[in-house]
Amino acid sequence: MKLSGQKILVATLLVLGMNSAQAVEGYKLYQETCAKCHGESGHADNFRGYLYFARNFNSKEWQQKMSDADILQRINQGPRIMPAYEKSLSDEQKSALIRVIREFGRN
Repeated sequence: MKLSGQKILVATLLVLGMNSAQAVEGYKLYQETCAKCHGESGHADNFRGYLYFARNFNSKEWQQKMSDADILQRINQGPRIMPAYEKSLSDEQKSALIRVIREFGRN
């Protein structure tokens, strides 16, 4: 049986202790707000990712140098062309996005 990246990510989040609703909602939010540039799998390997030089969330080096606070700051401020989500997402939603982004670095 072949699993998609989305199914693997959700399964991993479940193993890490998130309930299924949290895992699915976090990944769904990522798909709605981030994937158009950062890609479904976080590799930024789509047209907009290349066009806007979007961050590859699977980079081990980037994952190691970025704290959760650094990621949150970028979600809030929106570096370069990325929109700022400080006022449009709740703290819970931002935390869910950080968990999804961190999970890409574990794959």
